[in-house]
Amino acid sequence: MGLKGKKLKNTLRATKDRRKSMDCKVFGVKFDKSKFSTEKKNYLNRLFNEAKWLYNSILGDQDIFLYNTKCKTVDVLNKDKKWENREFEAISSQMKQGVGKRIIDSIVGLSRRKKNGHKVGRLKFKSEVNSIPLKQANVTYKIVNDKYIKLQGFKKPFRVKGLHQIPVGAELANANLVRKAGDLYLKITCFVQKEEKAKTDNVVGLDFGIETNVTTSDGEKLNFYLPETKGVKKASRKFNKRKKGSRRKFKAKINLQKKYNKLNNQKKDIKNKIVSKLVKENDIVAIQDESLAEWHKSKLCSKKVQHSIMGGIILGLKQHPETLIVVDKYFPSTQLCPKCEAKNKHTLDQRTYHCPCGYSCDRDIHGARNILNEGMKQLGTERIKPMLVELTTSERSPSDKSKVDCVETRSLYALA
Repeated sequence: MGLKGKKLKNTLRATKDRRKSMDCKVFGVKFDKSKFSTEKKNYLNRLFNEAKWLYNSILGDQDIFLYNTKCKTVDVLNKDKKWENREFEAISSQMKQGVGKRIIDSIVGLSRRKKNGHKVGRLKFKSEVNSIPLKQANVTYKIVNDKYIKLQGFKKPFRVKGLHQIPVGAELANANLVRKAGDLYLKITCFVQKEEKAKTDNVVGLDFGIETNVTTSDGEKLNFYLPETKGVKKASRKFNKRKKGSRRKFKAKINLQKKYNKLNNQKKDIKNKIVSKLVKENDIVAIQDESLAEWHKSKLCSKKVQHSIMGGIILGLKQHPETLIVVDKYFPSTQLCPKCEAKNKHTLDQRTYHCPCGYSCDRDIHGARNILNEGMKQLGTERIKPMLVELTTSERSPSDKSKVDCVETRSLYALA
């Protein structure tokens, strides 16, 4: 290895070591299509088309791992099912390397899953590619100021919205140029300094369910149900009526994607607010490893699970391993009595837990508290002091009973 190679290797190692102590975040900025000239539209359309040609060409090659991404032309099957040679005009060399590396990474990932016993398929040819990797900041893409960015291979900058989200001093890494529902986005990966979380000395357990989506050990109950809107259903009907392959079918598809995108953004926003609130206000969040996939298969509650965001909340909490404790899914959280440790089975329609020892509690709150207690045991902590709802009726004062009966049920948007 030459002097230049050693210097590059040391720089990469130093960057990797430095970023170990930093947080990785992805910020999305949106291209302002109202400022697009015809030249810019043609360039972006050509860019995604060339990415598709390259992707299919690599996938159809005899040896994908030895494919030369430095090629300047590619063979493409046209509408007449005849091969023709086309020249790359928009896609840059590093963008081509990114497309090639993505395919290799996908094949390696599928191979690993197959070795682990999972059933896997194979990569398929694509009719369109909607994501182009930009592997190097200030080369494949460059932030000009707080309103404009430049892409490699095109001289004029593009006006975007949302660059103000990126913190001052953040280290820019790779990015992805994404086309979604007729709009264009740039997903920028950044590394920012870690913020020390303030200790709150609070702990909470969560119980997930169908009747009440999330119940906390403090007695809070959260329900969220976001089904398909009338706009989504109307757009879906229009899409199904259009003739296959027509221009109107394509426009109806884009409109339907926009409607679903709006609904998904609403779900994501609510999920982020709930996760952020739980993580900021508690040092420990204990949950049970729920089998939501099995719940979704049930005919009785499949739609309720599909239109809720329980899976998103669980996934969001798992992104904070320093806060989360996961209790085994076979732990009898709804059966175990915290007072005498006896197991009492209750049917789903019984919403209050009763034990022969005299203990009685709301079923969901009872489960959340058991999950919290089991999670604290995993940390080697003694069982927490029983709360009001864990006491028997004879042990409660009249004022305590009124507190227990008034379990707070907050609306979903109260967390905003």
